[in-house]
Amino acid sequence: MNMIQMLGAVTLLYFITLALIVFNNRKINTKIGNFIFIVIDVVCYGFWIYGLFTRRGELTISMLMGQISPLTCLLLPLSCIMSPKIKDYAYSAIAFLNFGLFVAMFISPEHAYLFSFSTEASLHHTAEALCHMICSLFGIYLVLTEQVKADFLHWIKSMVFLYSIITVGVGINYVFHESLFGMNPYGDYSIYMIDIFESFEATAMAYYVGVLLVLTLGMQACHLFKTVADKIHAPEEKENTAK
Repeated sequence: MNMIQMLGAVTLLYFITLALIVFNNRKINTKIGNFIFIVIDVVCYGFWIYGLFTRRGELTISMLMGQISPLTCLLLPLSCIMSPKIKDYAYSAIAFLNFGLFVAMFISPEHAYLFSFSTEASLHHTAEALCHMICSLFGIYLVLTEQVKADFLHWIKSMVFLYSIITVGVGINYVFHESLFGMNPYGDYSIYMIDIFESFEATAMAYYVGVLLVLTLGMQACHLFKTVADKIHAPEEKENTAK
């Protein structure tokens, strides 16, 4: 199948899964739910990296951390060995990245699926789209199961966690001429392969502001889904209270 057919199937799966989570968020066992998400993420991420390796003939750190999306895929399994405090910060970042990952599911920095009508969707393309789907859904799931709250405190935690990692990446970019997390501080000063500014300082500032906007939109999306889920379950709660 071509890219559009693959994207349509992934999008349908996304909204079906999202609906199931919204309507059943009160019944989900978080330990089992987290385990299922992590296992599926590891499988899809493995196919994504395998696809990159077979295409390029090598495995480099830029494949694992060239964008924020692969970083998010890594955070899911790594959360199993994190301390509760660090996990709280990591989960906040994953939760509020949901909107950005959803958009990247349609137009990733490397493969503009929506504009690749005749391109055949390989295993690599499909795995990448599925990784974006899983991480976006996991972010919303974290809020709906109340592992993360869509509030100001967790918004701050998401920024602290993500900015800490990104700042290290930007430092590596500047010193070693890399382009981790989609930011290239040399040459054309690009952000996700798009040339915007003509200086490192302006590019870095635009990148940080962009991350802030993505996290803010993601928090608002989580708040919206939580409100919808609460309204769906309101009659049930009222009936239980009456009983």
